Amino acid sequence: MGEAEEDEDGEIEYGREYVHTADDALAEARKLLPRLRDSDIWPGWEDGVPTFLRRTLWTPRFQVGKVRHDHREVQTTVKYSWVKPRLLSELRDNYGLLPSSKYSSQWYGVYRVFVPGVSIGRFCGVDPTGTIYIGRAGSKRGWSILRTRLMQLAKREHHVTQAWDYHDARQQKYPWSSLAVSWAYTEHWIDHKGDEVMGAPLAESWLLDSYNDWFGEYPPMNEKG
Repeated sequence: MGEAEEDEDGEIEYGREYVHTADDALAEARKLLPRLRDSDIWPGWEDGVPTFLRRTLWTPRFQVGKVRHDHREVQTTVKYSWVKPRLLSELRDNYGLLPSSKYSSQWYGVYRVFVPGVSIGRFCGVDPTGTIYIGRAGSKRGWSILRTRLMQLAKREHHVTQAWDYHDARQQKYPWSSLAVSWAYTEHWIDHKGDEVMGAPLAESWLLDSYNDWFGEYPPMNEKG
């Protein structure tokens, strides 16, 4: 990344060499995260994938004209309405199950690749959700939407599923045919300056953040390697 043609929202463009690190996705968000407050909602993952997260944030300093705005606290909420999980092999055989490319309300969102019914040992506990990767989709330029991201997973063109071709241990313990995905659509929101902001990056970073807080590390395929 970091090339002249880099997406405005920092998304991965397939066809380029890219090493995904969860640290990159969380770096900016962490700068604005104070300690959890009593009114915040930040559940662990022992009862499943979060559907509702709420945190108190600090807005960054900024200036509009001659008026300088200092840090202030705001409370932000992200809701995740997860769709019915689908096996990747199921999506490969029926693209009609994928989000629509016609309606912009289905372009943006987060997705979770996992192994149904399997718990995975993590550094600080056991993940009962079987999560191996958390990602997002939706580009301001419109070339990358949820449908294309999920189709890349199903066709084994996504860097996560491509990795299965080169690791015998993964294929033996978690066959590609056992991998599933679920996704949740996100909406844009208005920031402290009144500008419209894409919701997918925040939704993704908070999922990664909450996972890391609970298990002491990121999902296996989000780790740098």
